[in-house]
Amino acid sequence: MNSKRPSPTRLSAHLAVCAGASVSLYTYDERSPILSLSTGDVTVTIALSPHDLDPTALRFARDLADAVARFAENCQHFTAHSDTDGDETSSLTIPPVSRAA
Repeated sequence: MNSKRPSPTRLSAHLAVCAGASVSLYTYDERSPILSLSTGDVTVTIALSPHDLDPTALRFARDLADAVARFAENCQHFTAHSDTDGDETSSLTIPPVSRAA
């Protein structure tokens, strides 16, 4: 008999950014924060239970913040290129991104 724990099921979700897309952060005094990404019919929630809050979880959160900052910078780069391709002045203002400490 095999006593190994089964591997968790892997699930992949594609979040296509659309007009209804949103990112929400919920913070609480008594528990860890919850991050929610929603678009269309798909919502991805990132939450950690209190016993999972360790240096590895903090590293994951910082890596996620860094990747999101780089994602935003790259999107801004492509938006800037598409704005200048048509010789039109864009009224789109993109706020600067901040990197996780």
